[in-house]
Amino acid sequence: MKSIVARLDHLTSSTRGLLLTAMAWDALIVAFLGVLSRPMQQLVGINANLPAAERVGRIIMVYHALAIPFVAAIAFLILDQVATTDAIARTVRRALTPGFMLTSIGGIGWAYLGRNWILHGLYIAGLTLVFHAGVWLAVGLWPGRRRNTDPNYSHIGSISLERTAFFVTALCLLISAVIGASAGAYFGNGFKAVLAEDIVRQTHNLGERAVIAHLHIMLALIDVGIFLVIVRWFDLKGPLHKIAMPLTILGTVVMSVGCWSVLVVEKAAHVIIYVGTTVLLFGALLMVIAGLGKVIRNQLAVQKIHHPTFSQSLKALARDPLQFGVFFQIIWLQFVMVFPGLYTAVKLRTIFRLWPYEAERRILVGHWHILATASAIIMILLVADRLRARGLMRQILGWGVLIAANVAFTFAAIYEFLPPEVSRDWTTLYLDLGVGVTLIALAIFLAARLVDLFAPAGLWTEKDTSNHDH
Repeated sequence: MKSIVARLDHLTSSTRGLLLTAMAWDALIVAFLGVLSRPMQQLVGINANLPAAERVGRIIMVYHALAIPFVAAIAFLILDQVATTDAIARTVRRALTPGFMLTSIGGIGWAYLGRNWILHGLYIAGLTLVFHAGVWLAVGLWPGRRRNTDPNYSHIGSISLERTAFFVTALCLLISAVIGASAGAYFGNGFKAVLAEDIVRQTHNLGERAVIAHLHIMLALIDVGIFLVIVRWFDLKGPLHKIAMPLTILGTVVMSVGCWSVLVVEKAAHVIIYVGTTVLLFGALLMVIAGLGKVIRNQLAVQKIHHPTFSQSLKALARDPLQFGVFFQIIWLQFVMVFPGLYTAVKLRTIFRLWPYEAERRILVGHWHILATASAIIMILLVADRLRARGLMRQILGWGVLIAANVAFTFAAIYEFLPPEVSRDWTTLYLDLGVGVTLIALAIFLAARLVDLFAPAGLWTEKDTSNHDH
């Protein structure tokens, strides 16, 4: 009994246990949904017979069932890296885990297993708990709570701009969640559930604009949160940090205001969003440069190489796929998502709006799927590093996920942008292969952690330490 209690305590109270729980939870949802996918139904000979009229509602439920555990994992990493009071950290953690579990159980249950209103109530209760945790997280991240006068970090007076960026991101996320919840409150009461890609060529009412604003800014702010965790996790500092943090704060605020303004000035809002995104991306570029440099220096220090050649520096990057992969994924994302997205925006009226609607919709869906999945890949690498993946497992997970996922992203981008008259069926083989290998690598890692959890002296028994800010 004591051993069971010890393991449950690890999974529900320690950062590594909470992260493992959230990762495994999302993996189980993906596996469940995979069984219900059309190719799998054909393969195993089942017929879920899901009503087509309810498809939009099911998709919205699935989005939230997957996204909330993901956001919880980011919050766990933030609490791990950014110091706050023990009481606030405990309050946030205790609300997040039951919150994301209730959201997923209620959402998936309501969408796929029946129309029991208790399930819908669980879904709403879970979202409420997570929002409650978000409010307390923002309170805990208040910039004045922990001063910083270290000249190596970006600050104004004694106020840390890195901590301010965390606080601003959390606050903007809460406001953006309220916008989405406001639209959701009217589902079935004068407002019909919609997917933004389904109404891209239509005039939008207020509820539809709220949905568009919510979905765009939430994913963007989630990525800002991941970016800031990376900065803190690698303890990036110096001249580039002093430039990047003010840019991050400014870009986050401008981008958020741009998305929120979709509610009132839809056309002009896109210009504001582009300005904010550009500022953010420049700040991220600076931190990627600093991050790659630090990964190289750390690996060279381990090898005791003081005057490396260019080839030695490249080999140093390749020694740790988890840490190298975090920054490489940000770089490759520009080529498969950011640059194609900007090109689409510039050529929308002259090229893509002249294509059949389904072709434009394909680009929109592919665009945000790549961003969401690439964000998940970065989080997998960060969480695996925090869970102390070692040796062969570190190499299998790091390279397996990094190579396979980016093969999928590359061919997904090709699939999106091939002209309507050109066959794109050949790309799906490589896309499916990349996704499949990624999931296999993740499954191997989670299986290994499950085995470790039942080992009397596994990695789970090691003392858990955090890397609080300065």
